[in-house]
Formats: sequence, C-alpha cells, structure tokens
Amino acid sequence: MHDSHKKIIISTQPEESFPDLEKALKGSNIIFSNYPMIAVSEAAISTEQTNQLEHIKQFQWLIFTSKNGVYYFFNKYKNITKDISIPKSVKIAVIGEKTGKELLNYHINPNFVSKSNLSEIFAKELEEQIIKKDSNVLLLLGNLAGNTIETALRDHAMISRINCYETTKPQEEDLYHIKLIASGKYDLIIFTSSSGFQNFAEIIKKHNIELQKLKVASIGKSTTKTMEGFGVKPVFTAKQSNIEGIANEIKLLK
Repeated sequence: MHDSHKKIIISTQPEESFPDLEKALKGSNIIFSNYPMIAVSEAAISTEQTNQLEHIKQFQWLIFTSKNGVYYFFNKYKNITKDISIPKSVKIAVIGEKTGKELLNYHINPNFVSKSNLSEIFAKELEEQIIKKDSNVLLLLGNLAGNTIETALRDHAMISRINCYETTKPQEEDLYHIKLIASGKYDLIIFTSSSGFQNFAEIIKKHNIELQKLKVASIGKSTTKTMEGFGVKPVFTAKQSNIEGIANEIKLLK
C-alpha cells in the first residue's frame, strides 16, 4: 500500500455493519467504500419455532453468536409476545463483547460473554463451565452459521436452534465498484465472511477479472480458508477475528 495518497479500502460487509469499520479507523488516511457482498434479512420460522418463542420460559439458556442474531431475535420475539422482556429464569450466553453490547439495547446484561471469537472455544466454555448437564438450550443464529456449538453440546444438553436471520447474495451488481477493482485503483478489499467472498468470486468471474491478483484481506481463519480454496492469498488474516482486529492490521500496513 502506498503513502502518496489516501488509501482506498473497499469493504464487503453488509450495509448495517459498515459504520463499525469506519468508526474503528476514524482519523486515518483512508477513503472507505462499501460494496456489500451479503444482504441480511429476517428469516421466516416454523409454527413449532414460534411456539418455542411463545414459551421461552422452557429454556434455561439462550445462546447468541452475533449482533444480527440478537437484533432479529428480538424483532421476532416482540412480534410474537408483544414484549421484549425475558424471564429472569432464562440465562443468556454470547460470543464476543459486541454481541453482549447489542443486548444492552434491550436492557439485558448477558450472564456469560466469551472473550474468544471462535465458536470452538465458546462451545467448550459452555460445555465445561457454563451450562449444566441436561439443560434446555436455544441457539439463535443465522442460516449460514455452522453447527459447531450444536455438535459440541449435543450429548451435554437438549439443543434447539432457530435461524432468526438469513444471509443472501446482493440482487444487483455494482458497476462502479467492478470498474474500480478492474482498474486496480484501490488499495485493499476487506472480507468478513466466507459467504461474502464466495459471492464476490462469482461476480468477479463474470467480469473476467483475475481473482488471484486482487489485494484482499480476511477477518479470520475460516474466511482465509475459503479464499485459499480459490487460490487467493490474503494480504493479511486478522489475528483477532473482529472489526477491531481488521482495523489493527490496516494500521500496520505501509
């Protein structure tokens, strides 16, 4: 990355997440441009799942792994119960401080916040330290979230899962960003999910742009693994798998 001009960084985050990166690098010599590669929307749920939300008291624990999970859960919960309060008997565990802070919007302090951003570590903490054997647990996730937590807790607790939101491909192509990328007039493209990179690769292929020559960066190991599957080597993989981690790596770039 060169210092002779403001660095142009393209973020592929969903629209609602983009301001977090801008804020983390406020005052830097950077021009940000948002080119969302995933769109997030509320997911439809079954009658059985609606019934689970109506009778939330049956669960000892609610598990959230993202801000989106919290936001779209409460959207649904409020529509179904006409209330946002959770019974005191129901405890809440979350991965990451940002997910925990999102709960404060609903006047809730989580009972457990994992400092790790890795599902494997979170799952191990839940099984070994937090959730009692045979507890009734509800996971509130997105459609693309893996089953790491479910698998880890399967023999320890009774697990239910509701996908509160879904992540989809953007419907329209953004020719401004495609031309910017094709011309090489940018410094870095940031990817914060495997699905975002896969959607991007599909679009780039249509426009005959050589994916392997692009300057890209990754939020974490799973996104990097997806990139490597396409023969792409990122400029960096954030050591801390969150927006702060990406911001710290960008600050180190020359």
